[in-house]
Amino acid sequence: MSQTDFDLTIIGAGPAGCTAALFLAGSGLSIALIDKSSMPCDKICGDALSGMVLSVMKRIPGNVYQDFLAEPGKHSCYGIRFCAPGGHKLDLPFPSGSGSDNGSAPGYVMRRHLFDGFLLRELRKDPSISFFPDCFITDIQRNTEFLLMKGKNISIRSRMILGADGTHSLTGRLLAGNILNRKTLWIGTRGYFRNVKDFHPKGYIELIFLRDLLPGYLWIFPMEDGTANVGFGVMQRSVSQINPSKQLTEILSHHPFLKERFREAKLIGNLEVHGLNPGPDPKRVSGERFLLAGDAASLIDPFTGEGIGNAMASGEIASRVIREAFRVQDFSADFLKQYDEKIKMKFFGELKTDLVLHRLAKHPWLFDFVVKKALHNPQLVEIFRKMYTVDEIRSLLTKPGFYLNLLFK
Repeated sequence: MSQTDFDLTIIGAGPAGCTAALFLAGSGLSIALIDKSSMPCDKICGDALSGMVLSVMKRIPGNVYQDFLAEPGKHSCYGIRFCAPGGHKLDLPFPSGSGSDNGSAPGYVMRRHLFDGFLLRELRKDPSISFFPDCFITDIQRNTEFLLMKGKNISIRSRMILGADGTHSLTGRLLAGNILNRKTLWIGTRGYFRNVKDFHPKGYIELIFLRDLLPGYLWIFPMEDGTANVGFGVMQRSVSQINPSKQLTEILSHHPFLKERFREAKLIGNLEVHGLNPGPDPKRVSGERFLLAGDAASLIDPFTGEGIGNAMASGEIASRVIREAFRVQDFSADFLKQYDEKIKMKFFGELKTDLVLHRLAKHPWLFDFVVKKALHNPQLVEIFRKMYTVDEIRSLLTKPGFYLNLLFK
């Protein structure tokens, strides 16, 4: 077993890890990017790329954003269709300027293996970044001057680690002592379907709130090739005794909102199930010689489901802290704690607000009431249009007075 030395090792080659590496390209640091899978590979995900994803890509040095716009295989997304438990539908176009310019869309839907593959191709342009796929790290040992990662046929010694290794982060468990909170764990179930009927005429993504899934929801995201990414996300303790794949199949076959749309639909491949741990979670995201980013830091939004954008934004923040740590040669827990503060400032206010919205969504009567009001109130539609881009709007929706005003005005 050979041993290799690096300044920084990034564990996890998903959006968080790749984004951090892209921001650190040209920094003069020797960087190892490792992943347990043969990348790019399929990931259980809704495949939606929000305006936040595009905003982060615009800030990456070089031509990453322009290269992405020229990349094939993505479906342009211009809005969201909400379907309330009672069947009422509310169409919300994305606000103008929410990530779009030069004729690009404000959002996209793109299979994860294509998007992750794009990010990796951009990384390979920098010779200072060494990529190690199929590298399953089993242990991380501390030393006063470095961290030693060991796995099958590999040993890497590094001065710092960025753990971007997902919900079940080994980095977080071994270095931060983080334990996965099973009470807040979500289950995501997803499949690709051909011949789904009645897409939105403008190709909006659909979030369908069914009584059996609240406060979770089912999604239907149109893909560039005419297929659809279909799945649901629910709290683990809300899943019935039958397995989630069977539950999704039952819903698509028998629910009155969906059975006609899926009567001729054909599943491509298999339904896949994956655990998710939404924020906000007060776990440690930094310590001596390490940081955590993306799902490893529990940054999935509990209401919107935003995962890729938050992961990339955290990777950008991590890259700044890592640059500064190497500039001053300080890798102590005290110095790196600034990362915790930056993550809290960027995400935790929004995540706490969205956790309240998530809890409100478990009341089907309230959901139906608000959507029916919006169908006849252009001002309310405008509020909901801005919900995904303006934090103050989401905060407004958590206040009881907002719903009292709807009731009496």
